[in-house]
Amino acid sequence: MTQKKRGSSQWVFALMGLVLLAVSACNSRPSTTKTEDEKPPGAATPQKTANPDIDLNCVTSRLQNPPEAFHYSYKWNGDRFVDQEVDVTPQTIDGFVKSNNSGSDLTNAIHAVRSDADGWRMAVGTLNFGIAGLASGFALVRHGNPTIREGTESVNGYDTIKYSIDTDRGDDAEKALFRITVGSGGFEKGTVWATPQGCPVKISLDDKIVNNDGSVTKDHYEEAMIQK
Repeated sequence: MTQKKRGSSQWVFALMGLVLLAVSACNSRPSTTKTEDEKPPGAATPQKTANPDIDLNCVTSRLQNPPEAFHYSYKWNGDRFVDQEVDVTPQTIDGFVKSNNSGSDLTNAIHAVRSDADGWRMAVGTLNFGIAGLASGFALVRHGNPTIREGTESVNGYDTIKYSIDTDRGDDAEKALFRITVGSGGFEKGTVWATPQGCPVKISLDDKIVNNDGSVTKDHYEEAMIQK
């Protein structure tokens, strides 16, 4: 299989991610709130969970139908960059998107009101185009050994469960699967803070992709929802 640079193919991955998000949304079942695993007395090591339920579809749902006012941001830095910053309420979306995908820096304003259905869909679609770029990588790490539950924290106005992600600690089958995407020596590492229902309110993620020609691509992703 020919390996592609994720940074150079960010928009391809985003389109793939949008499809993954749409399919997953159609087949998803309501999440059951999970309580944190208890650690044995004196245990200092974090506990694994078989199903951490980190659900990127929640970001899409909250943008489509905001249950409250919040600030949303998404950033990607690789061989290019994307920076999305918007204030969201149940009735309005206001902010901007910066990028240099076309080879020059561009800033586009985002403004939508709920009474304008077409404008609302366009604004949400623009914002989803960013978070969908994470979907392909998250499909491999959101369950299993690479993702470990670290505890609970209050982050961005939400009660959250903190998860660390490190593909180097996957089992042999998981590592073999991930090498198909990132190449030998590649990785995905970071931290996610999600509500008990799995909605990620803060993400910091780094990946390294080793291409077939030996070149290396590195990307950094951030996402945040901050309650107002």
